[in-house]
Amino acid sequence: MEFRQLTYFLAAAQTQNFRKAAELCLVAQPALSRQIAALETELGVQLFKRIKQRVVLTPAGQEFASYARNALDRLQQGQQAMLRFQAGQSGTVEIGCNRSLATVFLPTILAAFQHNYPHIHHRVRVDPTDAVIAMVEQGEVDLGLIFDPVAHSEMVIVEELFRQSLHLVVSAQHPLAQTQPHMLTLERIIAEPLFLLGEASRLRKVLERIFIQRGLTVQPTVEIDSVEGLKEMVKQGNGVTLIPPALVRSPQIDSGLVLAPVADLTEEFIFALVYRRFGNIAGPARQVIKAILDAHADDF
Repeated sequence: MEFRQLTYFLAAAQTQNFRKAAELCLVAQPALSRQIAALETELGVQLFKRIKQRVVLTPAGQEFASYARNALDRLQQGQQAMLRFQAGQSGTVEIGCNRSLATVFLPTILAAFQHNYPHIHHRVRVDPTDAVIAMVEQGEVDLGLIFDPVAHSEMVIVEELFRQSLHLVVSAQHPLAQTQPHMLTLERIIAEPLFLLGEASRLRKVLERIFIQRGLTVQPTVEIDSVEGLKEMVKQGNGVTLIPPALVRSPQIDSGLVLAPVADLTEEFIFALVYRRFGNIAGPARQVIKAILDAHADDF
């Protein structure tokens, strides 16, 4: 059974005339008649019967017509989908993202992207930064969003999106929320009960590196693997934390959290997009990469 046979069959069913059907399909009438006869032979049923100058569907032909229409509709939908895929407007994009960015940063990006490209599907894998880079290298994901990339690989391109320093985050009722900015030093902050992300997180490793460089010994009061859980604990309790502003949404600041710069902590950390240097990047993934770079070209 061939695509053209179904096309000829439906054209004849619509026009009730083989000559007119042949004209619609831009084919000679004998060729159309032969293809319909071959289709009847393959199906083992008579699809048309002649009534004077017309051909009309038999009961078997009427039933088969509904299947033929559905089949052609699906094929046309498939052709349109492939055209959208070639143009980067449909398909699936595999994204790697570290846990902190997956909680706050990525949802905003995908929401804006989906508005313009509703036919692109995303699958997100949440892993530490080093694991995300490895997945990009191995082709397991199309692109990654990472924080503080310290490993350099010739296999990938790292595009800096923006930089931020670490900020103090406290409850609006905490005494430090009313402290003068020049007095918010790192040593003063860690004198408070400190709430931190778990040891596997990139942010925790950044903080430990800073503590070692400053000769500070720190024992967190609370450790948790969730950024949202960390912020909620700070909001509800007496503890404090240190995170980049990008991981705190504005409504959270308005609803009980205070974000403040640390007077003696000016080092900035990179938020970056990473993708493969070699090999082909599919159209949908290229669209996501372009959208992310365009969205953050003038930010921060």
